[in-house]
Amino acid sequence: MLKMLLVYGHLIATCIALGRVLQADQKLWRWRKDVLSQVQREYLEETQKIVTLALLALWGSGMLLVLQGYLYEGSAYLLNQKLWAKVSVVALLSLNGALLHRMGFPLLQKTPFVLLHNSARTRLALLGALSMSGWLFAAFLGVARAWNHVLPYLHVMGAFTLFSLAACAVALIAANAAGSMMTRLTRP
Repeated sequence: MLKMLLVYGHLIATCIALGRVLQADQKLWRWRKDVLSQVQREYLEETQKIVTLALLALWGSGMLLVLQGYLYEGSAYLLNQKLWAKVSVVALLSLNGALLHRMGFPLLQKTPFVLLHNSARTRLALLGALSMSGWLFAAFLGVARAWNHVLPYLHVMGAFTLFSLAACAVALIAANAAGSMMTRLTRP
């Protein structure tokens, strides 16, 4: 019963975080031509708090699930390479989230996304793509039971890398298109 409750809590935290991240990304794209208003900044701050709390719940419930798995299955549980890939993805996701909120979102408080210098727009687009691909892939690993004790760590991380690279490519195309469109519209 305890494992089922831990898995359920882990699932709920994932759903809250992923849902809020998807919603925030959609709003940020809609706001790409605007300097963020006070209301929009407050929304992003609230999103940051919600996602941070959900991420803490995920780390806590995840550690308890690993401890429980170890207590019931012994060291064999810790040999699951997919488990360590998931820990790696969530660690990268946590670091990327900190970078996004410290280096990415402050850029939008003074300048609309589409008017950012190309390097700043690229940095923000890549941080956003890594965030989204990280959340989606971590959630996928949570349900990819067929990969337990089957796929080596490097294969799982290779799949994550390919998925992230695809997300980054799409983000760069969209960011460059948005910047180019605004450049054409603002020329005399």
